Amino acid sequence: FLSNDLYDSLNQQQTKNSSNKIAPRRKAWITQSNRISFNQHVDQLLTSETAKPLTIFPEINQFDKDKKKLLRYIDLNIIGKNAPIDTPFGPRTITYADYTASGRAIKFIEYYILNDVLPYYANTHSENNACALRTTKFREGARSLIKKCVNATDNDVIIFTGSDKTVVFISTFEHHSNILPWKETEIELIRIPNTKEGLLDQHFLKTKLKHYHHTVKKHIICSLNAASNVTGIRTDVDTISTLVHHYDGWIFWDYAAAASYVKIDMNPSTTAYKDAVFISTHKFIGGPSTPGILIAKKKLFTNRIPVDCGGGTVNFVTRTNIEYVKDIEIREEGGTPNILGAIRAGLVFHLKEIVGENIIEKRETELVDKFFQRFRNHQKLLVLGSSTVPRLAIFSFLIYVPIFDKYLHHNLISILLNDLFGIQVRSGCACAGPYVLELLNIDDQKAQIYTRFMTEDENGRFDGFSRNVLMKPGFTRFNLSYFASDEEVDYILNALEFIADEGWKFLPLYTYELETAVWRPRPVSSGSHISHCHNLQMITYESGIMKQNFSTLQNHIIQSKIPQSIRFSSSNDPLDQAIAMANNISKYVCENIDFRNDPPLDIPEEYQDFIWFILPKQVVIKMLNVFEQHQDHNHMSIPFRPRNN
Repeated sequence: FLSNDLYDSLNQQQTKNSSNKIAPRRKAWITQSNRISFNQHVDQLLTSETAKPLTIFPEINQFDKDKKKLLRYIDLNIIGKNAPIDTPFGPRTITYADYTASGRAIKFIEYYILNDVLPYYANTHSENNACALRTTKFREGARSLIKKCVNATDNDVIIFTGSDKTVVFISTFEHHSNILPWKETEIELIRIPNTKEGLLDQHFLKTKLKHYHHTVKKHIICSLNAASNVTGIRTDVDTISTLVHHYDGWIFWDYAAAASYVKIDMNPSTTAYKDAVFISTHKFIGGPSTPGILIAKKKLFTNRIPVDCGGGTVNFVTRTNIEYVKDIEIREEGGTPNILGAIRAGLVFHLKEIVGENIIEKRETELVDKFFQRFRNHQKLLVLGSSTVPRLAIFSFLIYVPIFDKYLHHNLISILLNDLFGIQVRSGCACAGPYVLELLNIDDQKAQIYTRFMTEDENGRFDGFSRNVLMKPGFTRFNLSYFASDEEVDYILNALEFIADEGWKFLPLYTYELETAVWRPRPVSSGSHISHCHNLQMITYESGIMKQNFSTLQNHIIQSKIPQSIRFSSSNDPLDQAIAMANNISKYVCENIDFRNDPPLDIPEEYQDFIWFILPKQVVIKMLNVFEQHQDHNHMSIPFRPRNN
C-alpha cells in the first residue's frame, strides 16, 4: 500500500483530531503490484496509434468481480468522507447527499492523475516532445473511451466544452440552461406539458410535431431532459427520439442529471438515435474539475468557422487567408483545453462502465423503493413528483408542520440537516423554476406576486417595500448514492424523518436575512458564519514552505454554540443527541430566546396570506402556550400545496 506520508498528505483535512468520534477510514488504495507502470503504458501507445480505448486507460486496479465490493471500494475512497465539520451543536462528520449538484473526488483516480499523468503533463497540439505526445495520447484516449461508453459511431463527435426558420420543443423538466438560451433568440419555443402522472405528454408532442412538420413546415428541434434534476423522474428517451425522427426533427438530450446513473446510447437503433447529448461530467463520482461534454452527429456542424476561434483550430494562416481544420473535434475546441479534466472524464466514464450500468440502475431502483416505502404516505414530509413512475434516487420535498399550517423554510431544513447530522443537501429551486411552480401548484398569478417580493428591480416591487428573497418558494433536495452503504442510507432517512417530526422546535435557535434568505444560528453575527470559513488568504509561505494558518478560526464557531444545557447527551450518535435536544429545547427557548431583533418580513397587509413558512417568534409563542393547538389560523393559513400525486 501507499506510504503513510503520502496517504496523510492527501487526506490532511479528514485526519484532523476532533472531539467527535469519527468513523475509522481504511486505506483502500491500489497496490504497486497490480498497476501497470506509466512507462509500460506509454510504450504501448507509441507502438500503436490505433490503440483500443481500454489500452489507453489500463485497469487501475484488478477489481473483484463482486460488484458490492467494488461499490464499497468507491465509497471508502471518496475524498472527504467522514471529514469533520463544526456546527452549533458540536462536531459532526460529513454525509454527502448532494451528488445531483456535483460529484466528489475519489482517491484512486486522483492518485492516478498525481502519479501517472501530472509528471508528464504538457500542452497538447503537439507531438514533437515526449510530454506533449503522452498528454495528447491520454486526452484522445479519454475521448475514445467515452465514445465507446455511449455507443458513438464514426458519425458522432465528442467535444469537451464547457438559417432556416426553426421551432424548438422543450419539456416541463428543463433546467434553466435548456430554457434561457432558446428564449433569448427569435426562435419559436413550445413547452410540452406533462401527463397527470408526471411524464412528458407524448400525445401532445405528436400533435405538435404533425402540425409544425406538415402545416407550418418549420424545422423542428426537440431539446429535452433525460431525467429531472428536481424529482429524478425519467423520460422514455428512445420512444421519443423515434417519434421526433418520424417527423424529420432533431432530438437533443440533456443528460446532466441522469448520466451518472443510466445507460447513454447514442445509437440504440436506426430510428431511436440521438442527434446530440449534453453531459455534465462533474456530477459523476470522481468528476470534479471535468469538462462538460457534447456528443453530437457530424451533420449538425455545417459551420466552416468554429464557435470559439483559437489555437489549434487552424490548418494555416497567412496575412490574408485563414484555413480552419476540417476535423470537427479539433476545430470546435479552440485554445488550450482542460486537459487534465478531459483525462479525468475518461477515467470516471471508465469507472462507471466497470461498475456496470445495469448494477447502477438496479441499485437506484432499490433506493427509490426504500425511500417511498417509508415516506410515500408521510403526512409531514411531502415529496414532489409522482412515486409511481420510473425515477432516479433524487428526491425533493417540503416539510409541513400541521400545528402552524405552514412549512419549514427549505433553507432552514438544509441548515438543520447540516448542523444536527452533518448531512449535505441543497435547497432552492434547482434552476428549474417553471417546473417547480407546477410541482408546488403555484399558478401564474401567485407567481407574479411572489416575484414582486423578490425582484431586484425597485419599480417591480411593492411600493415602499424592500426586497425579500426569503419569500421565494422552494424545496429541499437530496439524493441517495448507488455506492452508499445501507447504513449511510438509513442514517439519512432517519435524519429526514426526525426533521419532519421535530425540526420546527429548533427554529427559535436561528434567525434569518431577508436579502439572502440565509438562516444562521442566533449567536453568530450576520455574515460571520461565512467570513470565518477556510480561505486562500490563510495560506502562507513562511520559512519558504506552504503552510495553512488556522489560528483565526480556532474555536470561533465553537464559542458561538448553543449552550451545553440543551446539547447534553450521553450518546455519541447524532440522532440520539438530536432527540435529547428536542426534548430539552422548549424550556431553554422560553427563557433565553429574544426574537424582537428578528427583521420584520415587511409584507403588505393584503398579501400576508402569501407567507408560507414558520417564523421563529411563532414557535416561541407556541412554546409559551399563548395559543392552543386548535386555534383559528385565519388569513395565515398555507398559501399553496404541492400537487397530489
